[in-house]
Amino acid sequence: MFRLHVKYEWVSVWRDRWVVVLSLIFFGLLFFAIRNGQEKVLERQASIAKARGELRQAESKRRGEIDSVARGLRQYGEARRNPRLLSTYGQRMGKVVAMDAQPLAFVATGQSDLFTHFAKPKLYGEVYSLGFSELANPVQLLFGSFDLAFVCVYLLPLLVLAFSYNLLSSDKESGSLRLTLSQPVSLFSWLVAKLALRYAVVVGLIAATLLIVLAWHGIAMSTGLFWLLLLICVYVLFWFAVSFLVSLFGWSSGQNAIVLVSVWVVLVLLVPSIVSQLANAVYPVPSRINMIHNYRVAEADAEKRASEILTSYYRDHPELGQQDSTVANQYQFWLKYFASVDVLKKAVQPVLDEYDGALAQQQEWVDRFKVLSPAILFQDGLNDLAGTSTAHYTDFRHQVIEFNETWRNYFIPRMFANELLQASDLDQLPEPRYQSRVQPVWAIDLLLIVVFAAVVLGVSFRVYQTSSAERWLAS
Repeated sequence: MFRLHVKYEWVSVWRDRWVVVLSLIFFGLLFFAIRNGQEKVLERQASIAKARGELRQAESKRRGEIDSVARGLRQYGEARRNPRLLSTYGQRMGKVVAMDAQPLAFVATGQSDLFTHFAKPKLYGEVYSLGFSELANPVQLLFGSFDLAFVCVYLLPLLVLAFSYNLLSSDKESGSLRLTLSQPVSLFSWLVAKLALRYAVVVGLIAATLLIVLAWHGIAMSTGLFWLLLLICVYVLFWFAVSFLVSLFGWSSGQNAIVLVSVWVVLVLLVPSIVSQLANAVYPVPSRINMIHNYRVAEADAEKRASEILTSYYRDHPELGQQDSTVANQYQFWLKYFASVDVLKKAVQPVLDEYDGALAQQQEWVDRFKVLSPAILFQDGLNDLAGTSTAHYTDFRHQVIEFNETWRNYFIPRMFANELLQASDLDQLPEPRYQSRVQPVWAIDLLLIVVFAAVVLGVSFRVYQTSSAERWLAS
């Protein structure tokens, strides 16, 4: 009997022209969203490749210059133009620390339009905590990016509701429901058959469209694609369950549509906005202007006391003292700066800690209350699969800062020892090894959405048990 219900429901869905229209519209939306996401990924990878290529060319040129000067085959004129200076190389030839795009980066823009994807360490300059973001189009930041995550989080539920809002009401309004209930048929199993068929149609449409569009854009298939489809299927199941529950109250198609759109507005728009605004209100982030101002003030104070700080630094680090005191150290400016770095850090660190702490608390707040909406869980899962979540960029920033310290620590002892760079030293320079240390959370998000869907289906069964045929047949 179940297969018979499915068969006749398939005939009904196939004859509905709106199914074809909505399918074409959704195909176009997915096509454009994936194309837009892939273009951003290609731009990201191109910028990283360009930076790496420029660095390789510069390293090759500098290696030749260092070798020529070391052999006496080339004169460099002024002392500051000596290519063997450790300060020049360390400041201008920093290695590229890059956060390459993950296979599913096209799925969700996430935080990728706010933060840079690569950085080069330097010996002199502000700490990366002060300047890690990159400029972006303010209009785009206001409205967000039109990517696959946007289509699936916001528009896909509307497609599901359009497919299922009249699951029961259409038969009631056409008069065929009385004929159906006069047969030895369970209304619940009949509705489940209708729901299952429409769910299969939507999921099949999404899967086929996704595979076609990915193949069209030449995006390689990966294991993560299966988990992406599973996450989408569970999210779709939740919205079908909501539509199923509303249908059981026996309202008209118009009333069902109003109620379902209201649920969509609350869960997809209001709850995420409220959670975000409350996070900003409860844990406000200190002003970046104030943070940078404190750094400038500390830097100016350190410059005034540079000689005094350097003398104190030598007392604390006697191992860095120059062996031959009869020769003036050519890195005198840099030695004063390195000695003042600790002073700068102590002055700015409380503000940095307050800034990072507020961001961490905001993220904890969102993580704690994301269970209030499947839309937040779904968005969080997509960002995690794409590798563009706040946690990923925070981890990348920390690794950049760590490598910046490693880079400086390689040059500082040699500059205090008044050494010059040898061509052989270029093979001993620290190399960045970025690897994500973020623990994946998409599986937890997936499980919580399943719980949401199970709860709604459980409530639906309870409503069915306590309802009477008169409710469903009433006009």
